[in-house]
Amino acid sequence: MGKLYAANRVVSADSTITNGVVEIENAVVKRVFELEKEIAFTTWLGGTIYVKETEHGLQAFKDNNILI
Repeated sequence: MGKLYAANRVVSADSTITNGVVEIENAVVKRVFELEKEIAFTTWLGGTIYVKETEHGLQAFKDNNILI
């Protein structure tokens, strides 16, 4: 399992998830899902995480900083 980050919103090109979680491995998004219950070792960032396609694959950004 990669690192988990949660926020009030996770926005991608095709959807917006309220209270979403992004799982990241090697700076690449592995999955995005709705936060249904508290998950151990998840970093709560608040605000909005943006998931964007880059030359490295799907990557997640918070305040214009890549999540790794």
